[in-house]
Amino acid sequence: MVEKRKNRRMPIIKQFGEPVMMHIDGKSVPGVILDLSADGVSIISYAHIPIGTDVCITIDLPSLKTKPMNGKVVWAMPKGDMWRMGIHIGTMDTLDAKLINRMAIDFNDCENKIMLGVPDVCFKKCSYYQICEKPQKIK
Repeated sequence: MVEKRKNRRMPIIKQFGEPVMMHIDGKSVPGVILDLSADGVSIISYAHIPIGTDVCITIDLPSLKTKPMNGKVVWAMPKGDMWRMGIHIGTMDTLDAKLINRMAIDFNDCENKIMLGVPDVCFKKCSYYQICEKPQKIK
């Protein structure tokens, strides 16, 4: 399968996701971030948000606190009582985008090193370190 994404994607706390508030037409809608890149985010929510809906999101993680990001729902699919959706981010602060890209690169580099059996893959200066849940993470 050919990758169509412009930026690398990374999971946000693989096991649990990370809560986020989406703002749609003046209303706040809760969701959970599943993965993130500098131009998109995958979210799961109890609310069905139709494709084409404009959304504003602000992320507040230990190592990533963004300015408001504006996007549009580009796909949505039911998952039991919930909805999983993809949001294309159209407007994002440049520094936020650079940090998200750096975190995704660090995450993917680590995954490749683990797959290749490289010892000592973790380091505390990794930009993904604070949200990392990998068993290789040093304490």
